[in-house]
Amino acid sequence: MKVVDTDIFIDFFRGFPDALPYLQQHADQITFSAVTEGELLSGSICNDSKEREKVFHLLSQFEKIPVDNPLIQIAADIRRTYNLELPDAIVAASALVTQSVLITRNTRDFQKIPNLQLEKPY
Repeated sequence: MKVVDTDIFIDFFRGFPDALPYLQQHADQITFSAVTEGELLSGSICNDSKEREKVFHLLSQFEKIPVDNPLIQIAADIRRTYNLELPDAIVAASALVTQSVLITRNTRDFQKIPNLQLEKPY
């Protein structure tokens, strides 16, 4: 399984040419953290109801990883230990808990976390 970080979805919505083929090619393996949904929906693009609906439509095609109590405890440890922003720590914890590869262009922030498998998609 692959946990897709928010930056890859943002690339898709900005029309980055490699994002759509990546998402299509790996659609059956893609999951995302509930915090990614929150990050996408909090963007100013979602002030437009049609754009907000596009976000919901895209995310509905993939499995969402809920942020439950065990996951948030791991995320808190990651945030404190590796000085990450809490949303990034939650995304990392989502990948660790589900034993998935984290798909991100932001490998610099995540590479310091042991046992976290990273893949830069393009």
